Amino acid sequence: MSIGQRALAAVVSGIVLAGCQHDASSGNNLKSLLEQGPDAETRALLHEDLAEVLERQEKAIGTYTTTANTGAAAVPMNALIENALARNPTIGHAAQAINQADAERMRAIYARLPQVYINFSYDGVRQNVRDTDNAVFERGKANYPVATSSASLVQPLFDPARRYRVQRAKSVQSGAEVDYIAAVRDVVFEVFDNYIVASQAKARIASLQERRYLLNRQINSQGALVDTGLSNVLQSSSLRSERDTIAAEESLESARRAEALSNLSQLTGLVVSDLAPLDFPDDLLNAPGRVNVDQAVSTALENNPAIMSAALQVVSTEFERKEAHASDISPVLEAYATIEREDRSNSRFGGGSLTVDETVGVSLTIPIFNANGTGLSEPTKRMEVRTAALRYHARKRSVETEVRTAHARLGELSKAIRQSKNAAYHASRALEVERNRVSSGESVDLAVAARQLRVNESRAQVAFYEAEFMRAWARLNYLMGADLTTQQGF
Repeated sequence: MSIGQRALAAVVSGIVLAGCQHDASSGNNLKSLLEQGPDAETRALLHEDLAEVLERQEKAIGTYTTTANTGAAAVPMNALIENALARNPTIGHAAQAINQADAERMRAIYARLPQVYINFSYDGVRQNVRDTDNAVFERGKANYPVATSSASLVQPLFDPARRYRVQRAKSVQSGAEVDYIAAVRDVVFEVFDNYIVASQAKARIASLQERRYLLNRQINSQGALVDTGLSNVLQSSSLRSERDTIAAEESLESARRAEALSNLSQLTGLVVSDLAPLDFPDDLLNAPGRVNVDQAVSTALENNPAIMSAALQVVSTEFERKEAHASDISPVLEAYATIEREDRSNSRFGGGSLTVDETVGVSLTIPIFNANGTGLSEPTKRMEVRTAALRYHARKRSVETEVRTAHARLGELSKAIRQSKNAAYHASRALEVERNRVSSGESVDLAVAARQLRVNESRAQVAFYEAEFMRAWARLNYLMGADLTTQQGF
């Protein structure tokens, strides 16, 4: 088949294939996809091919894919953090991003090293001189093979774009390392926060259960008073309404605790059903006074990984702009050396040849206008630098605002804790007095139950505010870039 015939066959095949195309997103196709699901080929990709890939990757990512069951054991904070550091997929992804960034950096470095390559080719040549007025070409016809082998070396001597590419790759690697620190800080903080929320919900559930018990005591006492005519049904109904409202709050707290435990399971790779008790350190209330808000802001702006990551993104984008600018306008100087061996068995001149060519030289490429055929890249990258700088300033402002808010919240919560402790103390004194009055016949058990309810509420408030204080303290340290793994006891 001649070259013309082959070309015609290729064109016809292309036209036929184009005519066979159809609208894959038509109504009937989409309806069938919803009813039947993915086809057999897709299911094979999801099972056999996926299993093969995951098996090869198991050694590298296995620790981030396993789940352990703790049973009914109460898990302490340190065990949750250890498992989060070892099993959390977000941390694993951030760790792999460092490896990827390092590979990209090495790739950029290799781009500045010599390029050495060898090429082999074997061609079948068929020549036929149809018409000529040159006596040299009178023979005109030949059919012979040509074997060619060559070795080449190219060394960049001056190429600013490649130099900026290496610098950008280094900044990207640094950014990946900072992002890993940020991932660890994020996950550990989430473990802290959900641990406190789950403990807070558990304490509140116990308090609500006690309150329901006390209300039942009051309801029973009210029933006896109604029978004797000393009370009315309205008071008893009011107590029943309050008891049912408390039961609803208890269900809500149970759901809140279940959600926090579920979050902990997701963060740590552990199936968590219970947590070790959480105590409030006595000296923690003095923490806001030990940290000046301006000092906290300064520390956060310097150590917060999110701000570091945004800053490195600005630097990386600037290197990318410089690389684009160099590609647009900078000349490129390269040295090269080539050895080529060509063995021609015949030729249209009537004889074969064996030649070896050695070439050494330099090449200078100067872009003049639209050298890459895509316009100038630097203006686009310049806008990306501006966008990255705006993101950096927005991140700084956000962190500073959050630090000031968290610090102010600590101060207000410390006041609330002290006031609620005073309320609990006075409620306990009133309960003691009421019990003494019952002993002397001056009061009844109904009044004692009411006093106990007040003690329960005030103590529940203390526990709630203490948990909120620990959450705010953990958040302030998290925003300041502190390592919460070393502050498990606050």
